[in-house]
Amino acid sequence: MGYMKNRIAIFTNGYSNEFIEHVLGGIQRKAKEDGTDVFVFLTYCTVIDDELQNKCQLNIFHLPDPADYDGAIMLTNTYNFPDEQERVCARFQRAGVPMLSLEGHVPNMSSICSENYEGMYDLSVHLIEKHGVKKVAYVNGVKENVENTIRRQALTDALSKHGLELFCDIDGDFSPYSAYLQINRYLDEGRELPDAFVCANDIMAIGANRALAEHGLKVPEDVILTGFDSIAEGRYTVPILTSVSRGWDKLGERAYERLKYQIAHPGERFDDIVNSFLIPAESCGCQASKEMSDYRFDRIRNLYFDNLNISIMEVFFQRLQMALSNAERKEDFYENGLKIVRDLPDFGSDYCICTEPAFFELEDESYPQRIRGYSSKMDILYELKKGKKHSISSFNSRELYPGYEHEEGASNMYILAPLNHHDYIIGYIAIKNNPKMLYNGNLRSFIMSLNAILFSMRRYIFAQKNNRELKKIYMTDALTGLYNRTGCHNVLYEYINRRKEKGERSILVFTDIDRMKTINDEHGHLNGDFAIKATADAFQKFSPSDWIFGRYGGDEFIAVGECVAAECIPMELKAIRVNMTEYFRSLNLSFMLHASIGYTVIEPYDEGTIEDYIKRADDSMYQEKERVHKLIDSGMPLD
Repeated sequence: MGYMKNRIAIFTNGYSNEFIEHVLGGIQRKAKEDGTDVFVFLTYCTVIDDELQNKCQLNIFHLPDPADYDGAIMLTNTYNFPDEQERVCARFQRAGVPMLSLEGHVPNMSSICSENYEGMYDLSVHLIEKHGVKKVAYVNGVKENVENTIRRQALTDALSKHGLELFCDIDGDFSPYSAYLQINRYLDEGRELPDAFVCANDIMAIGANRALAEHGLKVPEDVILTGFDSIAEGRYTVPILTSVSRGWDKLGERAYERLKYQIAHPGERFDDIVNSFLIPAESCGCQASKEMSDYRFDRIRNLYFDNLNISIMEVFFQRLQMALSNAERKEDFYENGLKIVRDLPDFGSDYCICTEPAFFELEDESYPQRIRGYSSKMDILYELKKGKKHSISSFNSRELYPGYEHEEGASNMYILAPLNHHDYIIGYIAIKNNPKMLYNGNLRSFIMSLNAILFSMRRYIFAQKNNRELKKIYMTDALTGLYNRTGCHNVLYEYINRRKEKGERSILVFTDIDRMKTINDEHGHLNGDFAIKATADAFQKFSPSDWIFGRYGGDEFIAVGECVAAECIPMELKAIRVNMTEYFRSLNLSFMLHASIGYTVIEPYDEGTIEDYIKRADDSMYQEKERVHKLIDSGMPLD
C-alpha cells in the first residue's frame, strides 16, 4: 500500500455474527500478508431498544480518529440506523480517508454488494422443474426491505415464467420467532398446505421448521422448506436447508483488495456485484453435499462443548456478581473480583475493560449527560495481558488499546465494543486477536451481563458512600466535628474492644471545661459554644495523632488510644494540659478558659463498659479539678 499507517477500521453491528465472521476472517487473512492492523468497532443496537441507549452505543463509532487509518470498511447491511452510518462515513470522507461499503449503498462511497435476484430465481426454478412444486408460500422478511423485495420478485418471476402464481404471502420480520408464530397461525387456521414454504432468510426457515414439526409435518416429505443466506445454522439442522449463498466466504478477501485499490485511487468510485447462487440440500429433497454433511456431524460432535462454554459464562458472572456484591470502590472489581474469579477461555490471552473515570466517582446528578466521545484519560478497570491479570490503571483513549503500537510486519486484530447502561456511557471492552466470542454470539451476552454488574456495582458504591455519610452525621457532633455520644459507644468503645482482643492495653482520657456554667451565665451561650469548640480543637491538636476523640456530653470530651508505659502517662497528660492552657491564653478571650484532665488504663482482661471507664477517668480528674478551682477562686495564674 506504499507509505501507510498500516491500520484499517471496520464498522459493524454485531448481530450478524456469521456474516461478520466471513468478512473479518477474509480481511484478516489478507491483512496478515501486508502486516496491517485491523480495528473493528461494533455495536449491538436494535430498533426495539431505547433511542438514547442506542445513541450511547453508537458513540463507539466516534472513538477512532480517521487520520490514524489508511482506510475503512463499513458492513452496511448490519446497520439498523442509516443516518448514523452516513455520519461515520462523513467523518472519514472529511479527513480524506477512503471507505468501502459492503452489502449496501452509501452516498459518495464505493461498494461491494451481493445481488439477491439470481440465486433466488434459480432456487425457484429448481423447485418447479426438479421437484414439481406448484403452490409456493413466501415467508417475507420486513416487507419494505430492499433485499426482501428483490427476493420475492425473483420468486414471482420464476413462477410466472412457468405459468404459476404465488400461492400466498406470509408476513415475518427476518427473525426465527416471527416465522415460527406465523406458520403456527397458518396451520392452526386449517389453511391448505402449500407444496413449499420459501423463506426470505435461513433463520426464518429454521423457525418455520420448528412450527411444522410441532404440527406433525415432515420436511421435505410433507412440505418443502427453503431459506436464503446459507448460514451455518442451516447447515446443521435436520434436514439441512436448501438455500442461496451470497459468496460471503470470499467477500472479506475481496473487500480488502478493493480497499487497497480505493486507497491507491481515491478519486474513483465503483460498485462491484457478487452473484448469489443456489445450494440444494435435504429440505427440498436433494442430497446434501459431503462438506455440508461433515459440517453437521462436526457441530453435533462439538455440541456439548458449545453448550459448556455458555454454562461457563453463566457461572463466571454468577461468581463475579457474588464477589462484587459488597464492592465499595472501583478497585474491588479486580481485587475482589477478577483477581479471584477464573477468566473466560473464549477471550484468549489479551483483553481489557476500559471505563470512564467519572463512572465510579460522580453520582447521577453530576454524571456527564453526553452521547458523543470518551474521556481522553480512561481507566483500565481490568486487563488480561499475555494471560496475566493486571489491576486498575489508566491510559490515553487515543491509543484505543492500552499500550498500542504497530508491530512492523505483524498484523493484529482489535475488537472494540461499547459498555453502557441506558444513557450512561460506561466505557468499552477491547479484545486483541481473538474474535471467537464475536463469531459465536457470546460477546453480546458478555457485554450485557458486564453492563449490569458494573452498574449494580456503581449503585452499591454510592449507596455505601451515602450510608457512611449518613452514619457520620448520625454519630458526629455538629459543633465540634468529634464523635457524639452515640459515636463514642460505637467507635471508641469498639476500638477498646479490638485492642483487648489482641491482648493490648488502652488509655481513656477524660477532660471537661472548668466553670462552664459561669461562662454560659456571664458571657452568653455563643461564647459557651466557642469555648466548647476551642477546647475540642486544642484537645485534638496537642494529643497524640492516633487517638480517637469524642464529645461525650455538654462540655465533656474523651479520647482513646494506645497506652504508653505507666510512668510516662502523667508527663504526657501534663504536656497536653499545659499546651491547651497556653493555646487558650493566645486567644485573648474575654473570659477564663481552662480544662481539667483525667485518665484510666484499660487492661485486656477488663470487662467494664464505656461508662465504667469514663467514671474511672472522671474520678482520677477530681483532684485536678479541685486544685484548678482553688486557683481560680484565689485569682492565682493557672499552669
